[in-house]
Amino acid sequence: MITRSRAIQIASDNFPRGPEALAEHLSVEVRVSPLNGVEGWCIRGPTTIVRLNQNSSEVRRRFTLAHELAHLVLGTDPDIALEPFRSDRMEEREADRLASEFLIPEGELIKRFETGTPIDAKSLIRLASAARVSPVMAACRVVNSTEMLGFRNAAVVFFVNHQEQWRYSHGLNFDTKNAAELLVEAMKCHPQVVRAPNQDGNTVVGSIIDAQQYQVLLIQLLPPDEATRQTREESLRELSNSLFVDDYNFRQSVAASLGVTKNKCEGQTLDKAFDYFMQTYPDKKYTGDRARQLKSLSGERYVRLYLSKWFP
Repeated sequence: MITRSRAIQIASDNFPRGPEALAEHLSVEVRVSPLNGVEGWCIRGPTTIVRLNQNSSEVRRRFTLAHELAHLVLGTDPDIALEPFRSDRMEEREADRLASEFLIPEGELIKRFETGTPIDAKSLIRLASAARVSPVMAACRVVNSTEMLGFRNAAVVFFVNHQEQWRYSHGLNFDTKNAAELLVEAMKCHPQVVRAPNQDGNTVVGSIIDAQQYQVLLIQLLPPDEATRQTREESLRELSNSLFVDDYNFRQSVAASLGVTKNKCEGQTLDKAFDYFMQTYPDKKYTGDRARQLKSLSGERYVRLYLSKWFP
């Protein structure tokens, strides 16, 4: 059929429509129609057909497609597609893992996240939006990439009314009571991360993920010195407070200028977008102290970091 590495390469080359491109490459017919009680299934034959549930959201259908294609690539028999990342069957878990690689290639993680630095909710949401997946699915992709991202381990923990229901991880064990307590603290800090010492000497970093049916917590386990590194949102908040102080109008004006830069430089590199902003705004739209602040080291760092949300 096709090798795993080749399938991943096709998906990566066509991000963010990796599963769709892979289906085309494999001549898989994708049909969307109302289904009862299931997300989809795959019918193999002279023409391979993947059925997807019309009543599900686009992000859910895309994951189901990626999951069914993963079974084809792996040569394993698919089960009826139900809840992602919840099956105890080895074949299903491996298909989920490969599906997440089709949807979010390794290169996208490398571009967007700094190795050994905690990931916060807003960064995860931006990745999910770019990849056209749910934030929960993006979090599960992080769990599958702990070594590459420089974490000791990671987990996605699902709660209902603050009671843990299940978790997706690769051997990250900690007391259930600790997870519930971390959830409460993370909800207070949202969208910032919360940090807490772990019994093994590492630090647990928690971030709330938006989900409809559950309260969801992304947990990352890092060495203490790495866990204290600021996330992009924490750095932006600190720089913003220093740069704008209580000048709300200046803050809003710069945000609008950055938004214009995003649209003007779409498809270009971060360096190009940064150069465009610095050449267009500090001495032309702003004067006096405001211009000097934007051209300071802190101002330049703020502009570059803010733009990096859109130009990874």
